Amino acid sequence: MDDENKKGLDKKRQNRKLQQLEKRLHFTFSNKSLLKRALTHRSYVNESSIPVKDNERLEYLGDSVLGLVVNEYLFKSFENYPEGDLAKIKSAVVSEDTLAKVANQMNLGDYIIMGRGEELTGGRYRQSILADALEAIIGAVYLDAGLTKSKKLVLRLLKKDIQRIDKLSYLRDPKTTLQELVQKKYRSRPLYTVIHESGPDHNKMYTIKLTINDRDITVGTGSSKRKAESDAAKKALELIYSNRITI
Repeated sequence: MDDENKKGLDKKRQNRKLQQLEKRLHFTFSNKSLLKRALTHRSYVNESSIPVKDNERLEYLGDSVLGLVVNEYLFKSFENYPEGDLAKIKSAVVSEDTLAKVANQMNLGDYIIMGRGEELTGGRYRQSILADALEAIIGAVYLDAGLTKSKKLVLRLLKKDIQRIDKLSYLRDPKTTLQELVQKKYRSRPLYTVIHESGPDHNKMYTIKLTINDRDITVGTGSSKRKAESDAAKKALELIYSNRITI
């Protein structure tokens, strides 16, 4: 196959992937180049033989659009909430953890265009890259179709998470909330134990077991011990508040 035919085949394959993602987003771009740019990580720009633009400016715009849409929704939906609680919900909704979770649900990592070096180090499924790409897509939708369409996209992607986060356990530090519950009942504290540690020093992953009153409750993971402990505490609170366990 000559170079010209190979380029044509690669372009068709790329267009099919973009169409697949549009179906997942329930949005069709008028300007397809905006979607492609939203998916282009800076590592690809560094390795590409032709001039291309990365998604960082779109991410910057998308971050602002995301904040506006979420703030407006919270303001109208939770009329009796004080500013402090609204700010905490908003912070959790637009956090890297939440955005990366939503991105994973649509397999966004499969569509990101990145350099080979970044991909070999697991960049395609790195939380920060996924969250940034999702924000860039929101920015791209805003430029392509305006605020109304981007608002619909944001709420379609995040409304369930807003409702999930609207609980006391998510308005406060989950470790503090859990500790108060445990101290009230047992006059002791939850015990967090590192049971696994993996990865190089610059990219560690920790697995931590949460024990309450000598009973193993949950296991949390994170890129630091603090994040893993917080993850374990959050999972425990979900079980407690949904009445799936009693402590």
